Amino acid sequence: MRKALIALAAALAAVVSVHAEEFQAVVEAVDFDAQAVTFDDGETLIVSEGVDYSSIAEGDTVNVITDDSTGEITEIMIAE
Repeated sequence: MRKALIALAAALAAVVSVHAEEFQAVVEAVDFDAQAVTFDDGETLIVSEGVDYSSIAEGDTVNVITDDSTGEITEIMIAE
């Protein structure tokens, strides 16, 4: 029974991680009060709680990962 529960938990974790989108964009604006980042295509996304985006600034090219279910940014980093 315990092995079955562990296998089920692993399968659910794999399914959850599949629901993400990754893209690269240029930052148009960062609004720390609203916890939002606007990109050069005009799209504004909310940054998930706990994500460190303090080093992101206007004009930076960034790699972004979002959660498909919430649309929120779960990871954002300056592209190399």
